[in-house]
Amino acid sequence: MPAPLDRLSSRLSLRSIADSERERLFLWVPVAFGAGIAAYFALPREPVLAAVLVLCVVTGTVAVRCGPGRLSGTVFIGLFLASLGMLDAGLRSRWVAAPVVFEAGYPVPVTGRVIGVELREDGAARLTVAPERIGRDAAADVPTLLSLWMRGKWSVPVPGQTVRFNAMLLPPPDAAVPGGFDYARRAWFSGIGGVGFLTSAPKSVLPARQAGLSARLETAIERTRLYVAGRIQRSLPGSVGAIATALVTGERGAIPEADEDALRASGLAHILAISGLHMMLVVGTLFWFARACFALSPDLALTRPIKKWAASIALIGGLGYLVLSGASIATQRAFIMAAIMLVAVLLDRPAITLRNVAIAASIVLVLTPEALVTASFQMSFAATVALISAYEALRSWSLARGESAVSPQIRFLVRAVLGLMFTALIAGLATGPFAAYHFNRVAIYGLIANVAAMPLVSVLVMPSALFAMLLMPFGLEGLALAPMGQGIEGVLAVARTVAGWDGAVRMVPQVPAVALLLTIAGGLWLLLWRTGVRLLGLPFIAAGVGLTVLSGPPDLFVARDLRMAALRMQDGELAFLPKAGSDYEVEVWLRSAGLVPEGTPRRRADCDEWACVADNGRLRVSYVSDPVAFAEDCAWADVVVTPISPPQWCRDDAIVIGPQDAARSGAITLTKTANGIAIETAADRSGDRPWTRRAR
Repeated sequence: MPAPLDRLSSRLSLRSIADSERERLFLWVPVAFGAGIAAYFALPREPVLAAVLVLCVVTGTVAVRCGPGRLSGTVFIGLFLASLGMLDAGLRSRWVAAPVVFEAGYPVPVTGRVIGVELREDGAARLTVAPERIGRDAAADVPTLLSLWMRGKWSVPVPGQTVRFNAMLLPPPDAAVPGGFDYARRAWFSGIGGVGFLTSAPKSVLPARQAGLSARLETAIERTRLYVAGRIQRSLPGSVGAIATALVTGERGAIPEADEDALRASGLAHILAISGLHMMLVVGTLFWFARACFALSPDLALTRPIKKWAASIALIGGLGYLVLSGASIATQRAFIMAAIMLVAVLLDRPAITLRNVAIAASIVLVLTPEALVTASFQMSFAATVALISAYEALRSWSLARGESAVSPQIRFLVRAVLGLMFTALIAGLATGPFAAYHFNRVAIYGLIANVAAMPLVSVLVMPSALFAMLLMPFGLEGLALAPMGQGIEGVLAVARTVAGWDGAVRMVPQVPAVALLLTIAGGLWLLLWRTGVRLLGLPFIAAGVGLTVLSGPPDLFVARDLRMAALRMQDGELAFLPKAGSDYEVEVWLRSAGLVPEGTPRRRADCDEWACVADNGRLRVSYVSDPVAFAEDCAWADVVVTPISPPQWCRDDAIVIGPQDAARSGAITLTKTANGIAIETAADRSGDRPWTRRAR
């Protein structure tokens, strides 16, 4: 073909691709907006919002001048949306800003109103308190909320009660490992300005001021949730009742740790978090039941819009479930998605489409931009987008193939079984990278467990939960809770069986953020486009997976408070110096090293009364607890960790991590490379942000 004709053919091909994908451009709106939010959280310090606003105006103006039909216009629309996302995240951070407590080192008196109570399996309780006074601080100088543990055998206060107690207060902790889960950031956006534990029994006192209407409504909701949880657990005691309570009210504290571990190992832990699955099962059951009841009357079925009536009832029921379950960010997101789909039914539009998912994602990101960096948001929307896109492709393939000659009954059964397997496979593939990144865990037999357990959840557990709530005002909830309990027992049986298989869990060392971003970019490109151009996303996914496989864990972990360190030995196990301390930090380190937290022995390094030492063949590490050990250990070790002030000359012979270093940097990891020892700190990864220790 002559060169001019070749160029013309190429141009026409690109034009046809662009025309075919034009209507899919809307699906990239939340992606571009989310990219701006991600850029905000990746910045080393707070951006100047005036500059971000100018960027919005400039990119928006250029986009209008270029026109949306041109490539340049499309690019600048994306930049405009990204700058809007950054602006939205910055405004949200300033909107929720509130005081954060300082570590006093001794118990301080606290007076406040109890907002929420979470009861634990071991009898402890976690209180969420809105403080009125802390020590001598005035109301204007105290945090919005405190999250406090109550472990004594004291009477648990009820939501709405104003109490006075003494408590050890700490600022919300930052990540236990650089790049890991940052509780301080989540606490900042949740209004939690302090954590700690009670050192005295809470005593009821008169409130300093009368609670407002919203506070009284919030109290009524929390008391209702506790009442419902109590009614459920009286009918279903033990682990089954705790799981039933989690599915209805969102409170997971009473679930035995062994059963939660089994659910995680089998890939069934997602059923405990109220998400799109639970919300869709509730509104779907309500929609089907209401429509079936209306259809019993031929007159109504033939002359009235009973489908829209059923959608309205399902929408109200979904709102009730949102309130009863605690209205967490994940549940709010699930309700928004369900509401958009039900509104689509009311407007005679297709309910389950990628466009509706894009609208739901946009609403969630505008209202709560911090949700973007949470595992629940990422996994929920990844699974939803992947399933809708996969079923769109499957539907196109089925239409092109035509109907089979097999009988309708057999065809229905085969489709049901294969559909369940296909759904579990696609959802597992879509959420796997996020599970590896956030939890360092991949459930090898998750497909088998989900195929076996999800029919029980979909057909028996969640519909029974709905009918139990409808019957509870009449005292008849036991009629529905009995089959719900049987379904949960079946799910637990599947979880325990699968978790007991050899190699059920594959632990993954700490995944680089770049690997996750490459996988996300490739996955979105693959799922959001319709034509063959979507296949260009596969190399990005392969690059992300390859980078994950090639990356390894750090050699040395150092705690943010210097109370312990851990060296990864030649066999991959961790040796703790001087010994394993905080259970939470130990679990995070084990997961980051690619080790199973449950049942892994806590190896201790060689210790005497002055120091502990460990050598893995790459690094020699000393943990000095007495000054007399500095002379010998500074000369022997590559790295010296000490909670006491080290002599300056020690830094000439070794890398020294002392109290001043930890105060600035937080948790630290060190990795021996061909070029030396690479040091990474939590402070460097989190930057100088309002929620970080640098800001405090």
